[in-house]
Order: sequence, then structure tokens, then C-alpha cells
Amino acid sequence: MEDLSLSRTPAVIAVEINTLRHQTSKIVLAGAVEIGRRLKEVKEMLPYGEWGKWLEDSFSYSQKTAEKLIRLFEAYAPKQSVSLTAGAPALEETLPDLNYTQAFLLLGVPEADRAQFIAELDIKNMSTRELQKAVNERNQALKERDEALRKHTELEKALDDQTGKIARLSTERDELKAKAEDLKKSQAENEVIAGKLQQELSSIKQSVNYKELERTEKDLKAAYSKISANRVAYLYENLDKTFKELTWEMKHFAAKDPDTHKVYKEKVINLLSRGLTTEM
Repeated sequence: MEDLSLSRTPAVIAVEINTLRHQTSKIVLAGAVEIGRRLKEVKEMLPYGEWGKWLEDSFSYSQKTAEKLIRLFEAYAPKQSVSLTAGAPALEETLPDLNYTQAFLLLGVPEADRAQFIAELDIKNMSTRELQKAVNERNQALKERDEALRKHTELEKALDDQTGKIARLSTERDELKAKAEDLKKSQAENEVIAGKLQQELSSIKQSVNYKELERTEKDLKAAYSKISANRVAYLYENLDKTFKELTWEMKHFAAKDPDTHKVYKEKVINLLSRGLTTEM
């Protein structure tokens, strides 16, 4: 008996105390989970509005405490109920190696990540403050990651929008170039016609008398006037059409890209101002 007493050293007793503390914390957590199971069962039975009254009449639990226990049950209870038949494992044996406070703090970690988070930390040797700090730091890191992903998505969308705008502006530029080419072609055709008329006039001057020449010159002036009028009308119609298209595009472009709209609006105003001050 004396040898047995001598073998009980402080270190041995410390191991026993820690073992009892661990077992007790597991039992407390298991009990809290089972209480949460039953609280949820009753809550689902009761009509709306009677839950708080039932808690007040039956226990000293506040609704906040009851919801806390239900959350522990939903987070840590096995998906299949633990059987109470002989040989079945007790609930505390199926729970993670946590005490009640640790289990509740870890509710701040999403269920999908909780098991990995627990495996990565030496939770057993962490204080409550250290664990809370670890949970907060993890959640902050996830928040920053999600924010970075959100900004990345926004930047990609902005890039796609800019690419679309560039493509649209390139198309508009090509269309304007095509219209300019058409205008040049029409001008060249008119110049060819005028050249032919000039040649005809020269030929007439050499082959007819003065009156016939005078009449021909009159007809030629009328033809030149008509050509000029047609050319002015053609240029005006194209300018009017282009200006209407530009006005329509600028109006719809203003809400989408105010800064770029402002730049081109100033350019258009300057162009119109130069046109008004130029002699026609």
C-alpha cells in the first residue's frame, strides 16, 4: 500500500485530472447536443409564437440560449441518431475532440471547412482567446479572398465591356470610312461628267455660230449649276444622316460611358463651331 502511494506522483495525478477534464468536457458537449436535439424537436411541434412561452414555462433558458444549443446539435450531432442499444457507441465518442466552448466558437467556421480547420490547429492546447482569434483571422482571410474574387470578376466584366466598345467603335469607324469612299467616288463621277461637258463645249465652239455657242454656254451653266446643286444636296443629305446617327449614338452612349461621351461631345461641338465660322 505504501508503494502504491509513493507511485502517485504529481505528474501522474496531473494526467488523471486532465483525463477527467477531457472526459467531462466531452460529456458536457454531448449533453448540450442532446438538449439541442430535443429543443429542436419541440420547436418543430409547437405552433408559431408559442416557442418562447414554452421555454419560459419549462426552463430558465432564453431563446438565445436555446437557439445556441440547437445550433450545436445541427452542427455536431451525427447525421444518423446514435443508437442506445447495447454495444452502440455513446454520443460523446462520435463527437469531435472539443469542449463545449470550443465547439460553439467553431460554429463561426462554415461546416464544409470546419473539419479541415480543426485538423490544421492544435485546438486541444489552445486557449479560448487563441481559438477565437484563429477563427476571426480565418474568416477575415476568407472575406478578403471573396472581396478579391469579386473585384477580379468586376474587372473582367469591365474589360469585356471595353472590348465590346472598342469593337463597336471600330465598326463605326469602318462604316464612316466606307461612306467617305462613296463620297469621293461620287465626286469623281461628277468631275468626269463636268470634264465631258467641257470637252463638248470646246467642240461646239469650233463647229457652230455664236448664237448656238451662247445657247450651249447657257445650257452648260445650267448643267454645272445642277451638278453643283446635286453635289451639295448629296453632301447635305449624308451630313444630315451622319449627324443624326452621331446624335443617336451619343445620346445612348452617355449613360454607359459618361467620360468618353464628354470627350466626343466637346469634339463635336468644336467641329460645329468651326463649321459655323467658316465661309460657305
